[in-house]
Amino acid sequence: MKKFLLLAGVACLLSANAQAGVSQYVSGKLSYDFNKVKMKASGGDEVAHAKLNKVLVGSTHVAYGVRAGYVRGEVELNNSRDVKRNWVKDEGIELDHFRLYKHSFMANAYFDYLTCTPWTPYVGAGLGVAYLKADFGEVAKSVYNLGWQVMGGLTYDINSNWTLDLGYRYADLGRVRKNFGDGEVVKVSARDHEIMFGVRYEF
Repeated sequence: MKKFLLLAGVACLLSANAQAGVSQYVSGKLSYDFNKVKMKASGGDEVAHAKLNKVLVGSTHVAYGVRAGYVRGEVELNNSRDVKRNWVKDEGIELDHFRLYKHSFMANAYFDYLTCTPWTPYVGAGLGVAYLKADFGEVAKSVYNLGWQVMGGLTYDINSNWTLDLGYRYADLGRVRKNFGDGEVVKVSARDHEIMFGVRYEF
């Protein structure tokens, strides 16, 4: 039994070394999103809050990356679906129309836990630029923010080129601040919890 475990360990080490070469990949993902959108309006001594949380399906994520053994680095474009409400009335805030556009471009780093099986758990983090546009019906405001995200998940190697990916992503995309005049200021913050399913092609 000890000899078997030793041989298995050696085989695993050799397999990890064999994967230490540098390779490139492209990936695509679809996500199931829980959007946490908070709105804060202040004017004079009054402060009002509203939560516009919404579940959306079908946001897309595409990436190009490089893998070297246990480590991956990539650039990723995230196209999130818009958060739209035809009527907002909550804790002092009332709007006939509201829509929030969210997109981001991130540079990500991952660490893969090689298991000598087709299954590979991973963790990662990213930093980049987030674009937010808040449309209040009559007026709109757009900004570019510093955004960040953390990820974790599990991949399955179909073969040497194709990999399935099931993961989780938390992203903080910052906020939009709109001054309506007369001391009235509205701040909208955007954070996402996402379950993502995707495929990766390595070449």
